[in-house]
Amino acid sequence: MNTLRGFASLMGEFSLIFRGLGNRMVTVLAFVTVAEDAPEALAAYFRITDPLLKRAGARIVKRFSVNDVVVGQKPAQTVVMVEYPSREAVDLVFGSAEYASAIEHRSRAFLDYAITIVDDPVEPSVRQPAKS
Repeated sequence: MNTLRGFASLMGEFSLIFRGLGNRMVTVLAFVTVAEDAPEALAAYFRITDPLLKRAGARIVKRFSVNDVVVGQKPAQTVVMVEYPSREAVDLVFGSAEYASAIEHRSRAFLDYAITIVDDPVEPSVRQPAKS
């Protein structure tokens, strides 16, 4: 699938799913694998995206290395958790002309790149069984 078309489709799905969330905190998980042979593309990508994240009020909360897969395939080498002040702030970043200019660099800088929005439900839908 064409990366740009796939990304646009993904962003459209996000808009439909999360329309109306209002101004509550939004957590984004980025599943990425850096292309070790393209440090200049990675640097160019961050030169564009770092100011965007700051302007949107986003902050990187934590980075995780994916070490072992129990079931399925490894989604990426790294997972980055980013908090945004609202859904509108996410859209500000990923819908901006500046971000569009970073896509060429992103395509070379990352072997894997997926952005997901996760929700922290008030009441967990999956409950652990009681220990006897």
